[in-house]
Amino acid sequence: MASSSSSSSSINPQWKKYDAFISFRGADIRKGFLSHLYEALSRKQICAFKDDKLDRGQEISPALLKTIENSRVSIVIFSENYAYSQWCLDELVKILECQETTGQIVLPVFYQVDPSDVQDLTGRFGDALAQHKKNFRDCLEKVESWSCALKGTANISGWDSRNIESESKLIEEIVNDIGKKLNHLFPSVYDEDGFVGIDSRVKEVESLLCLESEDVRVIGIWGMGGIGKTTIADRVFNGIANKFESQCFIANVREELEKRTPIQLRDEILGKILEGQNFYVGTPYTLHPFIKRNLHNRRVLIVLDDVDDYLHLRDLLGGWNLYGPGSRIIVTSRDKQVLEIVDCKKYIYKVEELNDCESLQLFSLHAFKQPHPAEGYMKQLSERVISYTQGVPLAVKVLGCNLYGKSVTEWESELKKLETIPNKKIQGILRRSYDELDDNERSIFLDIACFFKGEDKERVKNILDCCGFSAESGIRSLLDKSLVTISEKKVGMHDLLQQMGKDIVCKENKVPRKRSRLWDAQDIYYILTKEKGAESVEAISFDMSKIKNMELCPSAFEKFYKLRLLKFYNPGSEEIKLHLPKGLKFLPNELRFLYWDQYPLKYLPSKFCPENLVELHMQSSQLKQLWNEDAPCLENLKFMDLSNSKQLIKIPDPLKFPKLEIVILRGCTSLVEVSSSTKYHSKIIDLNLGNCRKLCHFPSCIYLTNGVSLSFYGCSKLAHLPSGLGEFRCVEYLNLIGCTKLASLPNSICNLKSLKRLDISHCVNLDGLPENLGDLESLENLIATRSGIKKLPASVNQLKELKILICDEIDGLLLPPLTGLACLYYLSLQDCGISEIPSNLGSLGSLIYLVLSGNNFKSIPTSIKQCSELKTLMLSNCKRLQFLPELPSALEWVDAENCTSLEFVSSTFIQGYMNSYLDLDLSKCINLDQSSLMDCLLLKLQSMGPPEDQYLDKEADATKFDCLECLCIARSEVPKWMMYKNDNGSSLSFSLTTPHATDFIKIAFCALFAPKVNDSRNLFMAISCKYRFITESGDSLDVNSSCSKFNINDISLWYSTIHFNSKKFRIREASFQFYGRTDQREFISEVIHKCGVHLLFDHNLEDDDDDGNDRKRLSAMVGYERADDEGLFFTHFSGMSDQVPEDDYEQYPERHEFKGFDLNFALSFLFTLVICLAANSDQTKAQPTRMIFALMLIYVCLKLLSFNSSLSLHGMRN
Repeated sequence: MASSSSSSSSINPQWKKYDAFISFRGADIRKGFLSHLYEALSRKQICAFKDDKLDRGQEISPALLKTIENSRVSIVIFSENYAYSQWCLDELVKILECQETTGQIVLPVFYQVDPSDVQDLTGRFGDALAQHKKNFRDCLEKVESWSCALKGTANISGWDSRNIESESKLIEEIVNDIGKKLNHLFPSVYDEDGFVGIDSRVKEVESLLCLESEDVRVIGIWGMGGIGKTTIADRVFNGIANKFESQCFIANVREELEKRTPIQLRDEILGKILEGQNFYVGTPYTLHPFIKRNLHNRRVLIVLDDVDDYLHLRDLLGGWNLYGPGSRIIVTSRDKQVLEIVDCKKYIYKVEELNDCESLQLFSLHAFKQPHPAEGYMKQLSERVISYTQGVPLAVKVLGCNLYGKSVTEWESELKKLETIPNKKIQGILRRSYDELDDNERSIFLDIACFFKGEDKERVKNILDCCGFSAESGIRSLLDKSLVTISEKKVGMHDLLQQMGKDIVCKENKVPRKRSRLWDAQDIYYILTKEKGAESVEAISFDMSKIKNMELCPSAFEKFYKLRLLKFYNPGSEEIKLHLPKGLKFLPNELRFLYWDQYPLKYLPSKFCPENLVELHMQSSQLKQLWNEDAPCLENLKFMDLSNSKQLIKIPDPLKFPKLEIVILRGCTSLVEVSSSTKYHSKIIDLNLGNCRKLCHFPSCIYLTNGVSLSFYGCSKLAHLPSGLGEFRCVEYLNLIGCTKLASLPNSICNLKSLKRLDISHCVNLDGLPENLGDLESLENLIATRSGIKKLPASVNQLKELKILICDEIDGLLLPPLTGLACLYYLSLQDCGISEIPSNLGSLGSLIYLVLSGNNFKSIPTSIKQCSELKTLMLSNCKRLQFLPELPSALEWVDAENCTSLEFVSSTFIQGYMNSYLDLDLSKCINLDQSSLMDCLLLKLQSMGPPEDQYLDKEADATKFDCLECLCIARSEVPKWMMYKNDNGSSLSFSLTTPHATDFIKIAFCALFAPKVNDSRNLFMAISCKYRFITESGDSLDVNSSCSKFNINDISLWYSTIHFNSKKFRIREASFQFYGRTDQREFISEVIHKCGVHLLFDHNLEDDDDDGNDRKRLSAMVGYERADDEGLFFTHFSGMSDQVPEDDYEQYPERHEFKGFDLNFALSFLFTLVICLAANSDQTKAQPTRMIFALMLIYVCLKLLSFNSSLSLHGMRN
């Protein structure tokens, strides 16, 4: 069925009353075809009008004419006697009038008649018109209008019943086509229903539906309250409903089930699906076979909105196998678990918040009744609203409606009010999710809202666990209900939900001390300083940076009987804000979590019985010991952090902490020893004694059998490690950095089969590594920078898992042959005075980073080429290095700065540089032969191909690529091949005598960086070039490019390419300004003493097909996927009218270039002339004149050939 053509409607079709008007001859079809068609339209929720209810007279009534006007579609059913009815013909005239004036859709149906009889007015239709002419002799104009209407309608594509086997099939086609056309009349636009950003979300849901698939599929739409789940489901339903035999949308399922039973709601669903054929209603469990059979034969669409219990889905729908192939069920829920349980885990769409632009548009529609706010202060106020709502459509709409028509003063007042008093309507919607939580989940939600938003998930979970909550299951439930989020391992919460949580706590009581949680600094200050008891308070989080100094009395916490969490923190400061001049007698025994920055006393209160304490945090405290007397047994303590407590001299015997897992004593500079009276197998997992500078002994009787991380960083007086270290079987990380008194490692260290990282950097007195080091079968990182070792044991090659080996600044280091290190990808041997690199270096097949800077070797083993994964090679300050061999092709960066003896690089290295992406620093290599390298640079630039389409910014006029490949080389002159140069300055400007029309420019930049003494105050980060191209029409293109490789008094070279989206821009002039860019983003031109630019206009990219594969390879060589790209736009572009069209270029001879094509033609002509002269010469006689002329022609040809090659070399050949 072809769609009917109609003009664009001038009247909004959404304002019309009826979907369809049916024009028919009742006597022919009323009791048969018409009744079936009308019923089918009704089943599809298409509101159709048939005029058999109006009283018929000879003249059509005004009411019926009005009905036709108020219809979106007219269905004209041509039957045998249709044309005999003047009523029908008047309807038809009106229908075509509406098609012409309002764009009404007209669909003809030729029911058991030949369409040609209607079009040609033959057969019964011709007879009818002949009869009308007799009856209306005095009004033939009317008959003529009928004739035109019949012919006009017959020309519209419609249905011929004779070509369709059954009436049911015909009716199905008609109804489906009408449904599609009606959907097109209601596009997804924001200005009718106030929807913004819905189209993209609807498309994502439709992609999950996959309507072409014949499986029965359940799709979930999930998100927090007010996020737009119902709106999306409704839009999807209306968009696809006509593709299903039966449809049903049940809104607010949760609320409906509060009013009636699941059986009653199920029967309503079945009634809608079976179109009233559900004769077996009320059966509680088992569906009647009749119902099952009918459901199985139907392709149905069901939407259940706001489901909060998966059991309800089972009660309402039964199993998915009840429904016919291709059926779709859409469920919206705030609870993800509901959707996962019913087996739609793969098809869950999470509704995201609106972005700021969408939010502002939606808000403006409700607050200003226009898509955008006015510029100025009202827009600023609107943006404050958007910041508050954070993309929740419900909140945006509610606040927009509330502020509509109000003055600026009222807006300011309302926004200020929102900071402390949330909007009731918004909170009412959000509160429902909270009300459905159990007690454990509510407590976790309120703790996160009041204290832990933005904190690390594992830390939050541990704290909540120690407070007696089931944190793992509770947080998971909050995630499923969209009440919290986890992003980058941090616990997040929407600001509106956080405000709701705090509001719930505030409403517990008007008096702060009678609430369960306190976080407001002023409230806490008042309660503690006024000695007000707070028997209901469970948790306090006090940001001491928000108050001045305060003093507490000894009994300040005496009546906090329920307090489980106490956190006093002072971010970014070590100033003691809270003072206890008379000491502290009491802390609540119910405390599970105690966090107190800068605790001001030497001991904890003697009456504090911390039997419930799980975590103790007292960073930067004044503690000397935890208790002045014998410490009580802290049976439940798992975490203890006393870091930077510089007065701490002793901690209790670990026997007092049977469950302790993490101990942080970092920076306790007065701590002398960790003592233990008996052999004790501790459960400690992480022990950090970093910078305990007076620690000289760690007891051998403490066995960290569960220890994973052990740090003695900066323990400069620690002379020995525990002899039983080898029994710490679980240790993975051992940090001995800066243990300057440590003389040896116990051999038992090699029993640490789980050890992954060993760091002995700055252990200057360490005499060596154990010979059986290779027994550390899990070791991945070995770091020994500035240590006292003199050699690596041969067993290092047994470390099959070793990935990183760093032995920097160990003078005279001896290396064994490096074999067997299959996983090693980072090797650093910087400043070790090494005179020879092991010849089998190439066996390190996984090596990616190799640092050999500051050594004494003269050459690099040729086997380095076999390091096929090597990307970075650092050779700076290798002052005896004389030669660079062929290097791996994967290399991206070679730093050979200040290799003052380097004279040659191999030809294979040069060739490799030509065919690869490589950053090369040869600055201060004063003896290097640069000639071959300089020629290579030009050839490489010339060989660069254009980027592939995927890298281009199609919206811009051009795309610029800064190739990250740079070269810094020891010389003071700009290369001779540079087309434009300035030998005494930082800028260049020039005109192109022949304007270039190209879609691809390659640019080489060169600059000599030579700052003066007074420039030393600046930290330079890069050399930058700001340049401009000007076209014939006066448009300008401003571009920036930079290079981060530079050295004083050395030349830096780098490349950029610019790809234009068309050749309409003819470059006439160019200017370049070079700068040194500082770390403060300042641009200083005086530090650039010389500069140069080389431009290549590539004209042959599209014409030269023979070397397309080479161009593709060379294009890849540039590394566009790693280049910095930027879309560029011409300014003051006046349009194509001012440009010279490409096709008309030859009409302007004064602009015509002397191209390589002209040279080739001239050469061909001259050579042909020479051959002709030779062929026609008399072989028997010498003809000196002719011979001289031929030699002159050959000489001219050779000169032209040389000039042509020069043009090709400099990129000017076309």
